Order: sequence, then C-alpha cells, then structure tokens
Amino acid sequence: MNINTSNISSLDLFRGIAGYGVAICHFYYYLYNFDNFEFYSIFFVELFFVLSGFVLFPQLLRVYNNTRNIKIFYFRRWYRTIPPYLVALVLFSILFSKFDIDTLKYLFFIQNITDNFVDLDYFYVAWSLSIEEFFYFIFPIFLVVFNKRKFIHIVILFILIIYVIKIVYLFLNVDGQFYRIGTFLRLDSIAFGVLTRIYYEKIKNNFINILSIILVIILMNYFIKDFKNLTTIELFLFVLLMQYISINLIIIFINFNKLIVSKYLSRFFSLLSKQTYSIYLFHFIFVYLIKVNKFLLNSDFIFIFYLILLFLFSTLFYYIFEKNIIKNRPVYKD
Repeated sequence: MNINTSNISSLDLFRGIAGYGVAICHFYYYLYNFDNFEFYSIFFVELFFVLSGFVLFPQLLRVYNNTRNIKIFYFRRWYRTIPPYLVALVLFSILFSKFDIDTLKYLFFIQNITDNFVDLDYFYVAWSLSIEEFFYFIFPIFLVVFNKRKFIHIVILFILIIYVIKIVYLFLNVDGQFYRIGTFLRLDSIAFGVLTRIYYEKIKNNFINILSIILVIILMNYFIKDFKNLTTIELFLFVLLMQYISINLIIIFINFNKLIVSKYLSRFFSLLSKQTYSIYLFHFIFVYLIKVNKFLLNSDFIFIFYLILLFLFSTLFYYIFEKNIIKNRPVYKD
C-alpha cells in the first residue's frame, strides 16, 4: 500500500483531536466531576493506539526487510518518546512529592505490568505510554525471530498471543479496570493499527465505515450507563468495540484528506500534531494546578484559559525541546 502518512493532513488533525480530546475530557472529569467525560477520554486514548500502529508500519517493514535496522528503530523511537517523558515524570514527581520505588516503576514503564503494582498512581496517563513503549520493544523482536514468515503472519501471531493472555486474565480475579490498562493486555491495539495499514485498500469504504461507527456507538450506550461497574468480560467487549471504532475512524479521516486543500489548514493541523505528545504528557499538571487553586474554578473563562495555556506550552515545548531531538535521530541506511 502506497501511503505517505507524513503528507496526510487529516491524520495530523486526527492526532490533534485525540490529544486535545483527552485533555478536555480530563478537565471536565477531574475538575467538575462529569463522569461521562471519563468514558469519553478513554475513547480518545484508543485513537492513539491504532494511529501509532498505522504510521509505524513503514518503519516496522524496514526492520522486517533488514533485521539490522532494529537498532535504528529502537533509537528513533526512544529519541522521540523518552526525553519528553522524563521531563514529565520529574515534574509530576515534584508536584506530588514522590521520588520512591513507584517513580522507578514509571521510569521503566512497568507500573501497569500487574494489578496494583504502584502504591500511588500519581502519573496516571503513563499507562498508555507503557503500552506504546513495550510494543516498540517487543514487536520488532517478533519481526527478527520470525523473519522467515510473512509479515502479516507475524502480526496475526502477535495478536493471537495477546488474546491468549487476555483470555487467561478473564478467569483471574483482577480489578476490571486493569483489564483495560494492563500493559501486556493492550499491545494488540497497536498491532490492529498495523493491520489497518496493511489492508487499508481493501477496507476503505466511507459508507460502510460510517455505518459501522453508528452501529457501534449505539451499542456503546450499554457500556456508558454503568461504566465504573463493568465486569471483566464486558470490558473485554468494550475494548474490542473501541478498537473497531478507531480503525473505522482512521480510514474515514484518510479518505477525506482530499478535502483539505488549504495550505494554511494543513500547516495548522501539522502544528496540532506536533503539540499532541506534550499535551498528553503535561495537561494533567495544568488540571491539578487549577484544582488546588479553587478560585480559578469559578472563572467564566477558565476553560478557554486552559486551552490557551495548553496550546502555548505545547508549541513552545515542541520547538524548544522536542524538535531538535527529533531532527537528530538516526536514519535508516536502506
């Protein structure tokens, strides 16, 4: 499939919507206790997983075609994700006065490898980043070990192994929410993004995709009514539906890219995409600071102020800190 994702403005918008969507939902959930917004935030996080697999496919294919590229793949990913993550971890640790064994677990992305593995989950958004990082680490190893098999067979094998783990956990007495955020239970979400990239030409049909989303959203009403009390099996089905919606949405966004003809819109969407990682990492700090300064909650303009702060901070953070790191990442030799 010949898709250059770096030139798809609609995917930049997709990423920006996911990032700001999470930040907005957490604003209303943690500051104003609007329970439905917790549910909506989960939806926006799921979009990241499928998008990650979708855009990573060309790099993973490089590893598959030349296993020596695995080192470059690791360095490119770690250069991009680890430095901002460390800055965020330090800031959260200072904010919550937590420099202990939990901090080390966050440092190595292992805080959600088992249920209740940390005493205080003070860097909550890190659960999804742990899934990303472990996928970056584990899946390329599959590509090297099973290199003689077809790429698609390796992806399917990887997903099947994750589903065996999921099924095992269905029979274990673990907290239901861990089934949604457990690191090794969610690696399949990114693999589904890879599958979407592989089969994009065969499944791109706007009518079917839109109809599918409408039908699934109708089914979602069942879960949102009592989301906090879902059983593990119900969460299993919920996650499947979220993955299905994400796959369909990313296809719809790509198909409508041709409607974005303004270069100014393309540049704006590109900026939104650049902001996304820092928005996801740091937005909770702004939410927390607003919450502890309760007089801010009564301001009529606090939401607008919050969005402006996010926009300015994430833009500055990208151009001052992230851009130079990304620019100096190693390049593939073939």
